[in-house]
Amino acid sequence: MNGTSGTRGVIADRTASTGGTAAQDALDASAARIALIFRGAWSALTPLMAYPQAFAGGDVEAWQHVAVAGTVVWGAAYAWFLRGGRLVPWVAVADSLLFCAYLAAAPWVLPAGSVGDPTTWVVGGASVAIFVASWALAPGWTVLLAAAESAAFLAGVVAAGRPLAGPHDNQAAIFLLQGFLAVAVMRLIRRGARQADATLDHVARARAELTVERSRLHSRRQFERNLHDTVLSTLTVVARGTLGTRRELVRARCTRDLTLLDRLDEAPKTPGLFAGIAWEAGCRAMSVDTHLPDDEVNLPPHVADALAGAVREALSNVERHACVDRAEVSATVLPDGVRIVVRDEGRGFDPGATTPQQTGVRRSVVERMAGVGGTAEITSAPGAGTAVTLTWHGAPAAADPTPDDFAVAAGYRAGMAWALVVIALVWLLYCGALLLSARATYQTFWVEALAWAVIGAVVVAVAVHGPTKPLPSGLRIGAAVMVLAAAAAALSAVPGTHQVDLWINWVPGAVGWPLALLALHRPLPEYLGWSAAGVVLSVGAVLLEVGPDARAVDRIVTALLCALVLQLATVVAYGLVRRNGALAEAAVGEAAQIQVSREALAAVTHDRARWQRELGASLRPLVRLLAHDQLDPADHEVRARCAIEASRLRAMLSELTEAGEHSVWRRDMVSSFSGAAADRSATLEARIAPDFGEVPEPVRAELVAAVLAILRLTSPGEAVVTLSGCVRDASATVLLPVSAERTAVKDAMGALLNRVRAAIPGTVSTDVEEPGSSSFWVEVRWVS
Repeated sequence: MNGTSGTRGVIADRTASTGGTAAQDALDASAARIALIFRGAWSALTPLMAYPQAFAGGDVEAWQHVAVAGTVVWGAAYAWFLRGGRLVPWVAVADSLLFCAYLAAAPWVLPAGSVGDPTTWVVGGASVAIFVASWALAPGWTVLLAAAESAAFLAGVVAAGRPLAGPHDNQAAIFLLQGFLAVAVMRLIRRGARQADATLDHVARARAELTVERSRLHSRRQFERNLHDTVLSTLTVVARGTLGTRRELVRARCTRDLTLLDRLDEAPKTPGLFAGIAWEAGCRAMSVDTHLPDDEVNLPPHVADALAGAVREALSNVERHACVDRAEVSATVLPDGVRIVVRDEGRGFDPGATTPQQTGVRRSVVERMAGVGGTAEITSAPGAGTAVTLTWHGAPAAADPTPDDFAVAAGYRAGMAWALVVIALVWLLYCGALLLSARATYQTFWVEALAWAVIGAVVVAVAVHGPTKPLPSGLRIGAAVMVLAAAAAALSAVPGTHQVDLWINWVPGAVGWPLALLALHRPLPEYLGWSAAGVVLSVGAVLLEVGPDARAVDRIVTALLCALVLQLATVVAYGLVRRNGALAEAAVGEAAQIQVSREALAAVTHDRARWQRELGASLRPLVRLLAHDQLDPADHEVRARCAIEASRLRAMLSELTEAGEHSVWRRDMVSSFSGAAADRSATLEARIAPDFGEVPEPVRAELVAAVLAILRLTSPGEAVVTLSGCVRDASATVLLPVSAERTAVKDAMGALLNRVRAAIPGTVSTDVEEPGSSSFWVEVRWVS
């Protein structure tokens, strides 16, 4: 129990810092794969490195067999412990402690001549354990384990009977350096993940807001189209007296309209094209059979809008022209798109015989589909019914690319690339310290120093260019050749007796990191090619300087493997985190889309509930009474009520179209105008600009009073009122029918306008014209 609690404490800080966010969760999954690559590769290479050294040093002891076999078995167990796709902290601790034991027991698990040698498999495995620990543990624990490995290394040296101080001090320092370096690298990588999370959060919020607004706008447009074509049309014709003698037709139309009003508060259970089509089908007075897939198809918003609009128009045409009480809508999801068919068995028509004036099908169906890259095929003949086939081919499962796509992968790339820069620079600084401390050892020190400066300049140039941006091909190849040429020069200045002393021959450990950095954005074989060139240089230099010495070659090859495994694992890790980043992005996008859909549904439901409340007070009871034949559409009062409700509804739809918001003062104003017109058996169309609310209250009140007074002079027919303005000017115009007593009406208007000019402060101009024998046009304009 205590051990478990202690292990939890090891990762407490790291867990708190990650917060379980999308990018960092994916980073933890990548860490498990990277750790498996590091440890698995080293475990597999251990026999290849251990036994040549052991045979070169004499007989292989039993404990050496045990240590090598234990490392291989531990590599397999490590893979089993990481089978859940997450790093297990205690496994990382055990990994470091295992190699601490090997380091302390070096006299028994290594040949006698290899104790304290930095090129042994034990030292390389301990270095791997430090980097793996940095992925799984808090920074303090990583440094503590690195210090423990350093102490264990020195303990093994002392146990072998060697002095505590000596050339092996460098390796003890390297363990500490690796610990601090691993912590710095992980801070860079995790910072990249945090930045990716911040980007994702910003993008998700922006997309959510945009989707909600699109859903609301789509709902408003659908609401406006449905009410405009049904309820508003019915109220207008009743108000004008057109259907006064056709009570059965009024009853049928109002029954259909009542069905629509009753469904306005029913949002689709799921957002999308098919849910919208099902809802639209349920709003029809006729019966519509729907055969739609259970799962929504993921379409670009403009395509879904076009398909929904074309289906709506096709169903409207069936209602108006097919003379049937039933239609059918079916949909099929294609591999690269969708197909929808609207079919009826009505009287049909000849598509080739339509006139230019008959634009419903051409504009609302054919051209609408063509506008989004789709097609509409109309199949019909007189007496044979009609089928409208709508087809769109594209990429329904993919969203439009945006600059913020793959934010997680971008964050990972930045963290990993800068981590490589840090590793390369710190390692070069360490090598520079070795150069200065042993400058008298080199045959030509200035050549060695120049080689070090050239390699450092390449790393700095990549950092200045930006490690996340690939270098041009020619520049990249030139830089790699410079690194290898500098390595060759540096190797030539190392005396033969020191070719296998890594505290003198710094090239095998330092050259690989710049090569990895240069090949970071390229396919893996390119990095392997450059690394192979580095290996050939190092091994060739040893052979030239010391001859075919098997022990010397084995030591330098082991040293190269120690360096290459870490470098290769880092390059592979870069690809892993990039791929995991893209996968995390897709998962986050899917989860965000679900949340956005829920928010959009809630917003649309809220809007529809508000519309229901506003329509329910007077409009719904009026339509219901007409549908139940409890009101006479020829009655003057009934027509007046229809005129008032039609005007209020027209004002509401105008507000939805213009601004998407309701303005109570505008609707109240329209109601008062409609009532004044209805008293004179006239209908009204009111056009009130939203900016009219900015007109100063005294001026606005006088203009409204003037319009009401003018409407009391109208004759039966249709009047049009237009109000617009702002804080500095405003205008009110009225076009009203006048069928008799024109001279008296004109005189009354003149007297009325004189009073208006006197009542409104500022500059007021008026105008009265007679555009026809049955109408007057009146304007009142105010300027502050």
